[in-house]
Amino acid sequence: MDRGTYVAASGGLLQMRKLEVQNNNLANINTVGFKRQYLTSEAQSFDNTFAKLIAGKDPYALPDHQRTPGVENVKTQTDFAQGPIQDTGNPLDVALRNPNDFFVVNTPEGTQYTRAGNFTLSATGEIVTPDGMQVQGDGGALIANGPGVAIGADGSVRANGVSVGRLKVVRFSDPSGLEQTAGSRFKVAAGQSAPTPVDGGIVPQALEMSNVSAVSSMVDLIVTNRAFEAYTKAAQTIDGLNQSAITQLGKRQ
Repeated sequence: MDRGTYVAASGGLLQMRKLEVQNNNLANINTVGFKRQYLTSEAQSFDNTFAKLIAGKDPYALPDHQRTPGVENVKTQTDFAQGPIQDTGNPLDVALRNPNDFFVVNTPEGTQYTRAGNFTLSATGEIVTPDGMQVQGDGGALIANGPGVAIGADGSVRANGVSVGRLKVVRFSDPSGLEQTAGSRFKVAAGQSAPTPVDGGIVPQALEMSNVSAVSSMVDLIVTNRAFEAYTKAAQTIDGLNQSAITQLGKRQ
């Protein structure tokens, strides 16, 4: 196979992965606390190809894809820029002012972190996320049995005018090392330092919305689609040239 086909295929596969990420961003444009994701990549240099690593041996005895530069080190990263804060009037809704602050959530997979403050009450009076995960307070679970449950600007949870605990808020010095687990939740990546508990600046009766921009996301989607089409056309053109060359060689006597 022509080495140009491998280069075109490598670029096309990168664009397909970009389309997956961009479509996921658009699908979560209304998800509370969602953080936009994007891909980073770099072109492989000849010094990183297998042919270079076995200098002194015949590189032409290798498959084309092992001696042809392509795209490598593709990574999905998260944009932790703060999303817009919207007032809701719901006494259990809260938003965080500092973009490095997170609420702490107890899940079956362990401790996770989120900026989505659209909390609710379970049947037993616990403060939980919409999917039923336990929200942590400074002293563990927050049980708010009683009427008039509300969360204040200091993170205190009150039921019937009586404080029952305070939301636990932690701060990461560099949240870029966090790994997304599901929706708006994250976990600490291996090797990353633990967060520090803080007296988080909380906006009561408000929510931080997704930081995905509909306009820029649609533009990115169009650009990526066109790039994918260009790589596909390049591969088809190379294949056509190869077929033509084979046909011409076959006609020679």
